[in-house]
Amino acid sequence: MKNKLIYRSALLILCSLMLFSCSKKTSAAEEDVIPEKIITTHKWYCFTATDFEKIKTPEDAPKVIKKPYTESIRVSGIGQTAAIDEYENKNTIPKAYALINHLGVMELNGEETVLHTDKLIFKDFTADGIVFMNSNPVFSLYKDAFFNETLGSTLSSHSENQDISVLVQYDTKANAFFPIINTDSLKLAPTAQVTDYFWDGNFWYYCIKDSKENKTEFSYIKWNPSTALLSILPNDSSIDKETNVDKKTKISLVPSSESEFRKMQELKKFSSAPDRIKKLLSCLPQDFPFTITVKTAGGPSPRKYENNTEDQIAAEGIVQLSDSWVGAVFKDGTMYFSGALTGKRILNNSKPIALRLPKLPEGFIYTDFGISGDMLYVSWEESSFFETGRAGLLSVDLAQVIYNE
Repeated sequence: MKNKLIYRSALLILCSLMLFSCSKKTSAAEEDVIPEKIITTHKWYCFTATDFEKIKTPEDAPKVIKKPYTESIRVSGIGQTAAIDEYENKNTIPKAYALINHLGVMELNGEETVLHTDKLIFKDFTADGIVFMNSNPVFSLYKDAFFNETLGSTLSSHSENQDISVLVQYDTKANAFFPIINTDSLKLAPTAQVTDYFWDGNFWYYCIKDSKENKTEFSYIKWNPSTALLSILPNDSSIDKETNVDKKTKISLVPSSESEFRKMQELKKFSSAPDRIKKLLSCLPQDFPFTITVKTAGGPSPRKYENNTEDQIAAEGIVQLSDSWVGAVFKDGTMYFSGALTGKRILNNSKPIALRLPKLPEGFIYTDFGISGDMLYVSWEESSFFETGRAGLLSVDLAQVIYNE
Protein backbone atom coordinates (compact mmCIF):
# COMPACT_ATOMS: atom_id res chain seq x y z
CA MET A 1 0.00 0.00 0.00
CA LYS A 2 1.74 3.16 -1.18
CA ASN A 3 1.76 6.36 0.76
CA LYS A 4 -0.88 8.82 -0.40
CA LEU A 5 1.28 11.78 0.54
CA ILE A 6 4.42 10.68 -1.27
CA TYR A 7 3.10 8.87 -4.33
CA ARG A 8 -0.11 10.75 -5.04
CA SER A 9 1.68 14.07 -4.84
CA ALA A 10 3.58 13.10 -7.99
CA LEU A 11 0.37 13.62 -9.97
CA LEU A 12 0.25 17.22 -8.82
CA ILE A 13 3.73 18.13 -9.95
CA LEU A 14 3.66 20.69 -12.73
CA CYS A 15 7.23 21.85 -12.36
CA SER A 16 10.52 20.22 -11.49
CA LEU A 17 10.60 21.39 -7.87
CA MET A 18 7.70 22.13 -5.55
CA LEU A 19 7.73 23.57 -2.04
CA PHE A 20 4.91 23.40 0.45
CA SER A 21 4.25 23.65 4.16
CA CYS A 22 4.30 20.39 6.05
CA SER A 23 1.84 21.44 8.73
CA LYS A 24 -0.94 19.04 7.69
CA LYS A 25 -0.92 15.33 8.34
CA THR A 26 -2.81 13.99 5.32
CA SER A 27 -1.84 15.79 2.12
CA ALA A 28 0.09 18.67 0.61
CA ALA A 29 -2.93 20.94 0.71
CA GLU A 30 -1.08 24.24 0.45
CA GLU A 31 1.32 24.10 -2.45
CA ASP A 32 3.31 26.92 -4.03
CA VAL A 33 4.97 26.29 -7.37
CA ILE A 34 8.58 27.41 -7.32
CA PRO A 35 9.24 30.20 -9.82
CA GLU A 36 10.79 29.05 -13.08
CA LYS A 37 14.09 30.84 -12.36
CA ILE A 38 14.55 28.54 -9.35
CA ILE A 39 13.83 25.41 -11.35
CA THR A 40 16.71 26.13 -13.72
CA THR A 41 19.26 26.04 -10.90
CA HIS A 42 19.45 22.26 -10.64
CA LYS A 43 22.13 20.31 -12.51
CA TRP A 44 22.60 16.65 -13.40
CA TYR A 45 25.85 14.66 -13.35
CA CYS A 46 26.59 11.06 -14.28
CA PHE A 47 29.55 8.82 -13.55
CA THR A 48 31.79 7.36 -16.23
CA ALA A 49 34.37 4.59 -15.96
CA THR A 50 36.99 7.09 -14.72
CA ASP A 51 35.25 10.36 -13.80
CA PHE A 52 31.94 12.24 -13.79
CA GLU A 53 30.41 14.58 -16.38
CA LYS A 54 27.56 17.05 -16.66
CA ILE A 55 24.41 15.92 -18.52
CA LYS A 56 21.00 17.43 -19.31
CA THR A 57 18.90 14.67 -17.74
CA PRO A 58 19.54 11.14 -16.39
CA GLU A 59 18.16 9.74 -19.67
CA ASP A 60 21.01 11.48 -21.50
CA ALA A 61 23.66 9.63 -19.50
CA PRO A 62 25.59 7.13 -21.65
CA LYS A 63 24.04 3.69 -21.34
CA VAL A 64 26.03 1.08 -19.46
CA ILE A 65 25.63 -2.64 -18.91
CA LYS A 66 23.71 -3.26 -15.70
CA LYS A 67 25.74 -4.99 -13.02
CA PRO A 68 25.07 -6.19 -9.47
CA TYR A 69 25.13 -3.12 -7.24
CA THR A 70 28.32 -4.34 -5.56
CA GLU A 71 30.16 -4.26 -8.91
CA SER A 72 28.71 -1.11 -10.50
CA ILE A 73 29.95 2.48 -10.38
CA ARG A 74 27.44 4.19 -8.12
CA VAL A 75 27.17 6.21 -4.94
CA SER A 76 27.32 3.68 -2.12
CA GLY A 77 26.92 6.33 0.58
CA ILE A 78 27.08 10.04 1.39
CA GLY A 79 28.22 11.46 4.71
CA GLN A 80 28.43 14.90 6.32
CA THR A 81 31.17 16.53 8.36
CA ALA A 82 30.03 18.11 11.63
CA ALA A 83 28.86 21.66 10.92
CA ILE A 84 29.43 23.55 14.16
CA ASP A 85 33.17 22.92 14.49
CA GLU A 86 33.82 23.57 10.83
CA TYR A 87 31.87 26.83 10.56
CA GLU A 88 32.28 28.48 13.96
CA ASN A 89 35.94 27.63 14.52
CA LYS A 90 37.29 27.86 10.99
CA ASN A 91 34.59 29.93 9.28
CA THR A 92 34.35 27.32 6.54
CA ILE A 93 31.21 25.53 5.43
CA PRO A 94 30.83 21.85 6.32
CA LYS A 95 31.52 19.42 3.50
CA ALA A 96 29.79 16.30 2.32
CA TYR A 97 31.59 13.29 0.87
CA ALA A 98 30.14 10.78 -1.57
CA LEU A 99 31.74 7.32 -1.67
CA ILE A 100 31.72 6.19 -5.30
CA ASN A 101 31.94 2.42 -5.63
CA HIS A 102 34.89 1.21 -7.78
CA LEU A 103 35.91 4.82 -8.41
CA GLY A 104 36.79 7.00 -5.40
CA VAL A 105 35.56 9.65 -2.97
CA MET A 106 33.80 12.76 -4.23
CA GLU A 107 34.33 15.90 -2.16
CA LEU A 108 31.26 18.16 -2.12
CA ASN A 109 32.30 21.62 -0.94
CA GLY A 110 29.57 24.15 -1.68
CA GLU A 111 29.39 24.47 -5.46
CA GLU A 112 32.80 22.82 -5.88
CA THR A 113 32.93 19.09 -6.60
CA VAL A 114 36.20 17.15 -6.77
CA LEU A 115 36.64 13.41 -7.36
CA HIS A 116 39.61 11.76 -5.63
CA THR A 117 40.50 8.37 -7.08
CA ASP A 118 42.92 5.53 -6.42
CA LYS A 119 42.87 2.73 -8.98
CA LEU A 120 44.72 0.24 -6.78
CA ILE A 121 42.24 0.61 -3.92
CA PHE A 122 38.95 0.87 -5.80
CA LYS A 123 39.35 -1.20 -8.98
CA ASP A 124 38.44 -4.71 -7.78
CA PHE A 125 36.83 -4.00 -4.42
CA THR A 126 33.36 -2.94 -3.32
CA ALA A 127 33.54 0.25 -1.24
CA ASP A 128 30.81 0.78 1.33
CA GLY A 129 29.97 1.91 4.87
CA ILE A 130 31.20 5.51 4.90
CA VAL A 131 31.63 6.97 8.41
CA PHE A 132 33.81 9.74 9.85
CA MET A 133 36.75 9.99 12.22
CA ASN A 134 37.92 13.55 12.97
CA SER A 135 36.19 14.86 9.82
CA ASN A 136 37.97 12.27 7.65
CA PRO A 137 35.86 9.76 5.67
CA VAL A 138 36.49 6.12 6.58
CA PHE A 139 35.05 3.19 4.62
CA SER A 140 35.35 -0.56 4.16
CA LEU A 141 36.45 -2.71 1.23
CA TYR A 142 35.32 -6.25 0.41
CA LYS A 143 34.60 -8.57 -2.51
CA ASP A 144 31.18 -10.04 -3.13
CA ALA A 145 31.25 -13.84 -3.06
CA PHE A 146 28.59 -14.22 -5.78
CA PHE A 147 29.54 -11.56 -8.33
CA ASN A 148 33.22 -10.66 -8.07
CA GLU A 149 35.26 -12.81 -10.45
CA THR A 150 38.58 -11.87 -8.80
CA LEU A 151 37.53 -13.01 -5.32
CA GLY A 152 39.12 -16.48 -5.35
CA SER A 153 42.50 -15.41 -6.66
CA THR A 154 42.72 -12.49 -4.23
CA LEU A 155 41.79 -14.40 -1.08
CA SER A 156 44.03 -17.35 -1.85
CA SER A 157 47.02 -15.10 -2.53
CA HIS A 158 47.01 -12.82 0.51
CA SER A 159 49.82 -13.57 2.94
CA GLU A 160 52.11 -11.70 5.25
CA ASN A 161 53.61 -10.00 2.21
CA GLN A 162 50.36 -9.33 0.38
CA ASP A 163 47.50 -8.38 2.66
CA ILE A 164 44.11 -6.98 1.70
CA SER A 165 42.91 -3.61 2.99
CA VAL A 166 39.77 -3.89 5.12
CA LEU A 167 39.37 -0.34 6.41
CA VAL A 168 40.55 2.74 4.50
CA GLN A 169 40.68 6.40 5.49
CA TYR A 170 40.65 9.31 3.07
CA ASP A 171 42.87 12.00 4.59
CA THR A 172 41.29 15.33 3.66
CA LYS A 173 44.49 17.31 4.29
CA ALA A 174 46.86 15.04 2.39
CA ASN A 175 44.24 14.26 -0.30
CA ALA A 176 45.33 10.63 -0.11
CA PHE A 177 43.92 7.24 0.82
CA PHE A 178 45.53 5.31 3.69
CA PRO A 179 44.77 1.66 4.53
CA ILE A 180 44.10 1.45 8.27
CA ILE A 181 43.25 -2.18 8.90
CA ASN A 182 44.15 -5.13 6.70
CA THR A 183 43.75 -8.90 6.80
CA ASP A 184 46.99 -9.28 8.74
CA SER A 185 45.85 -6.79 11.39
CA LEU A 186 42.74 -8.90 12.00
CA LYS A 187 44.68 -12.18 11.79
CA LEU A 188 42.42 -13.52 9.06
CA ALA A 189 42.93 -16.82 7.26
CA PRO A 190 43.89 -16.66 3.55
CA THR A 191 40.33 -17.63 2.60
CA ALA A 192 38.58 -15.11 4.88
CA GLN A 193 37.44 -11.52 4.48
CA VAL A 194 35.34 -8.92 6.29
CA THR A 195 31.97 -8.72 4.55
CA ASP A 196 30.19 -6.29 6.88
CA TYR A 197 31.00 -3.94 9.75
CA PHE A 198 29.42 -1.53 12.19
CA TRP A 199 30.99 1.26 14.21
CA ASP A 200 28.96 2.53 17.16
CA GLY A 201 31.37 5.33 18.06
CA ASN A 202 33.32 3.17 20.50
CA PHE A 203 33.73 -0.34 19.10
CA TRP A 204 34.21 -1.58 15.55
CA TYR A 205 32.21 -4.77 14.96
CA TYR A 206 33.23 -7.07 12.09
CA CYS A 207 31.46 -9.94 10.38
CA ILE A 208 34.06 -12.31 8.88
CA LYS A 209 33.23 -14.79 6.13
CA ASP A 210 35.61 -17.69 5.56
CA SER A 211 34.92 -19.33 2.18
CA LYS A 212 36.53 -22.75 2.17
CA GLU A 213 36.28 -25.44 -0.50
CA ASN A 214 33.54 -27.46 1.16
CA LYS A 215 31.93 -25.00 3.57
CA THR A 216 31.50 -21.39 4.56
CA GLU A 217 31.97 -20.21 8.12
CA PHE A 218 31.12 -16.92 9.81
CA SER A 219 32.79 -15.40 12.85
CA TYR A 220 32.56 -12.08 14.63
CA ILE A 221 35.09 -9.83 16.34
CA LYS A 222 35.22 -6.32 17.74
CA TRP A 223 37.92 -3.86 18.74
CA ASN A 224 38.17 -0.49 20.40
CA PRO A 225 40.87 1.87 19.05
CA SER A 226 42.99 3.23 21.90
CA THR A 227 44.87 5.55 19.57
CA ALA A 228 44.36 7.54 16.37
CA LEU A 229 43.60 5.38 13.35
CA LEU A 230 46.59 6.61 11.39
CA SER A 231 48.91 5.29 14.11
CA ILE A 232 47.86 1.71 13.33
CA LEU A 233 48.54 1.84 9.62
CA PRO A 234 49.74 -1.45 8.14
CA ASN A 235 53.49 -1.71 7.56
CA ASP A 236 54.37 0.07 4.35
CA SER A 237 57.73 1.74 3.77
CA SER A 238 56.28 4.60 1.70
CA ILE A 239 53.56 5.29 4.28
CA ASP A 240 56.05 4.99 7.14
CA LYS A 241 58.26 7.65 5.61
CA GLU A 242 55.37 9.99 4.88
CA THR A 243 53.51 9.74 8.20
CA ASN A 244 56.42 9.02 10.55
CA VAL A 245 54.27 7.04 12.99
CA ASP A 246 55.12 4.10 15.20
CA LYS A 247 54.02 0.87 13.49
CA LYS A 248 54.48 -1.17 16.65
CA THR A 249 51.02 -0.10 17.75
CA LYS A 250 48.65 -3.05 17.59
CA ILE A 251 44.90 -3.44 17.91
CA SER A 252 43.33 -5.57 20.60
CA LEU A 253 40.72 -7.95 19.15
CA VAL A 254 37.82 -9.26 21.24
CA PRO A 255 35.53 -12.14 20.23
CA SER A 256 31.97 -11.12 19.43
CA SER A 257 28.86 -13.02 18.32
CA GLU A 258 26.26 -13.02 15.57
CA SER A 259 23.56 -11.86 17.98
CA GLU A 260 25.67 -8.94 19.18
CA PHE A 261 26.51 -7.94 15.61
CA ARG A 262 22.90 -8.19 14.41
CA LYS A 263 21.70 -6.16 17.37
CA MET A 264 23.85 -3.28 16.16
CA GLN A 265 22.03 -3.33 12.82
CA GLU A 266 18.50 -4.19 13.88
CA LEU A 267 15.51 -2.15 12.74
CA LYS A 268 14.22 -0.09 15.64
CA LYS A 269 10.71 1.24 16.06
CA PHE A 270 10.24 4.77 14.77
CA SER A 271 8.80 5.72 18.16
CA SER A 272 12.35 5.40 19.55
CA ALA A 273 13.92 7.69 16.93
CA PRO A 274 15.45 11.05 17.97
CA ASP A 275 12.83 13.75 18.61
CA ARG A 276 14.12 15.95 15.77
CA ILE A 277 13.47 13.16 13.28
CA LYS A 278 10.01 12.40 14.65
CA LYS A 279 9.15 16.10 14.38
CA LEU A 280 10.53 16.24 10.83
CA LEU A 281 8.24 13.42 9.66
CA SER A 282 5.27 14.37 11.81
CA CYS A 283 3.31 15.35 8.71
CA LEU A 284 3.18 11.72 7.57
CA PRO A 285 0.11 9.69 8.57
CA GLN A 286 0.80 7.55 11.63
CA ASP A 287 -0.09 4.39 9.71
CA PHE A 288 2.18 5.21 6.77
CA PRO A 289 4.71 2.36 6.28
CA PHE A 290 8.33 3.43 5.88
CA THR A 291 11.90 2.57 6.79
CA ILE A 292 14.60 5.18 7.22
CA THR A 293 18.38 5.01 7.52
CA VAL A 294 19.58 7.73 9.87
CA LYS A 295 23.07 9.21 9.57
CA THR A 296 24.65 11.66 12.02
CA ALA A 297 27.01 14.32 10.69
CA GLY A 298 30.63 13.44 11.41
CA GLY A 299 29.52 10.28 13.14
CA PRO A 300 29.46 6.48 13.21
CA SER A 301 27.47 3.89 11.27
CA PRO A 302 23.82 4.75 10.55
CA ARG A 303 20.85 3.51 12.55
CA LYS A 304 17.64 2.18 11.01
CA TYR A 305 14.02 2.71 12.01
CA GLU A 306 10.72 1.33 10.76
CA ASN A 307 7.11 2.42 11.00
CA ASN A 308 4.06 0.22 10.37
CA THR A 309 5.92 -2.07 7.96
CA GLU A 310 4.18 -5.38 8.73
CA ASP A 311 2.78 -6.98 5.55
CA GLN A 312 3.02 -3.68 3.67
CA ILE A 313 5.28 -2.19 1.02
CA ALA A 314 7.34 0.40 2.86
CA ALA A 315 8.76 3.61 1.40
CA GLU A 316 12.52 3.84 1.92
CA GLY A 317 14.34 7.01 2.86
CA ILE A 318 17.64 8.46 4.07
CA VAL A 319 17.82 10.92 6.97
CA GLN A 320 20.81 13.17 7.61
CA LEU A 321 21.00 14.62 11.13
CA SER A 322 23.26 17.68 11.16
CA ASP A 323 23.97 20.30 13.83
CA SER A 324 21.70 23.01 12.42
CA TRP A 325 19.29 21.01 10.24
CA VAL A 326 17.71 17.63 9.68
CA GLY A 327 16.57 16.35 6.31
CA ALA A 328 15.06 13.25 4.72
CA VAL A 329 14.91 12.10 1.10
CA PHE A 330 12.75 9.20 -0.09
CA LYS A 331 13.42 7.14 -3.19
CA ASP A 332 10.69 8.87 -5.21
CA GLY A 333 12.20 12.31 -4.61
CA THR A 334 10.04 13.58 -1.76
CA MET A 335 12.20 15.56 0.65
CA TYR A 336 11.61 17.01 4.12
CA PHE A 337 13.77 19.68 5.73
CA SER A 338 13.82 21.46 9.08
CA GLY A 339 16.25 23.94 10.62
CA ALA A 340 18.73 26.25 8.94
CA LEU A 341 21.46 26.02 6.34
CA THR A 342 24.93 26.91 7.63
CA GLY A 343 25.13 30.61 8.52
CA LYS A 344 21.47 31.31 7.70
CA ARG A 345 18.27 31.89 9.68
CA ILE A 346 15.99 29.12 10.90
CA LEU A 347 13.18 28.40 8.47
CA ASN A 348 9.45 28.32 9.16
CA ASN A 349 9.90 28.63 12.96
CA SER A 350 11.65 25.22 12.92
CA LYS A 351 8.53 23.56 11.47
CA PRO A 352 9.22 21.03 8.69
CA ILE A 353 8.87 21.96 5.06
CA ALA A 354 8.63 19.58 2.13
CA LEU A 355 10.19 19.71 -1.32
CA ARG A 356 9.70 17.75 -4.47
CA LEU A 357 12.86 16.85 -6.39
CA PRO A 358 12.75 16.55 -10.19
CA LYS A 359 10.87 13.47 -11.30
CA LEU A 360 13.18 10.69 -12.46
CA PRO A 361 12.54 8.47 -15.49
CA GLU A 362 10.87 5.12 -14.89
CA GLY A 363 13.32 2.64 -13.41
CA PHE A 364 15.41 5.34 -11.67
CA ILE A 365 15.47 6.16 -7.95
CA TYR A 366 17.08 8.61 -5.54
CA THR A 367 19.39 6.86 -3.08
CA ASP A 368 21.19 9.29 -0.72
CA PHE A 369 21.93 12.98 -0.20
CA GLY A 370 24.18 15.53 1.46
CA ILE A 371 24.25 19.31 1.95
CA SER A 372 27.30 21.57 1.85
CA GLY A 373 26.71 25.28 2.34
CA ASP A 374 23.75 26.21 0.14
CA MET A 375 24.10 23.19 -2.14
CA LEU A 376 22.04 20.02 -1.97
CA TYR A 377 23.49 16.91 -3.62
CA VAL A 378 21.28 13.87 -4.20
CA SER A 379 22.49 10.60 -5.68
CA TRP A 380 20.40 8.77 -8.25
CA GLU A 381 20.71 5.49 -10.12
CA GLU A 382 19.03 3.27 -12.65
CA SER A 383 17.91 0.36 -10.52
CA SER A 384 16.44 -3.05 -11.28
CA PHE A 385 16.21 -5.48 -8.34
CA PHE A 386 19.86 -6.08 -7.36
CA GLU A 387 21.40 -4.52 -10.49
CA THR A 388 22.43 -0.94 -11.21
CA GLY A 389 22.96 0.77 -14.56
CA ARG A 390 23.55 4.48 -14.98
CA ALA A 391 24.21 6.53 -11.85
CA GLY A 392 25.10 10.05 -10.83
CA LEU A 393 24.27 13.14 -8.77
CA LEU A 394 21.71 15.94 -8.82
CA SER A 395 22.79 19.32 -7.45
CA VAL A 396 20.35 22.03 -6.35
CA ASP A 397 20.98 25.53 -4.98
CA LEU A 398 18.84 24.86 -1.92
CA ALA A 399 19.13 28.41 -0.59
CA GLN A 400 17.36 29.74 -3.67
CA VAL A 401 14.57 27.23 -3.22
CA ILE A 402 13.84 27.49 0.48
CA TYR A 403 15.07 31.04 1.23
CA ASN A 404 14.16 32.46 -2.20
CA GLU A 405 17.61 34.08 -2.41
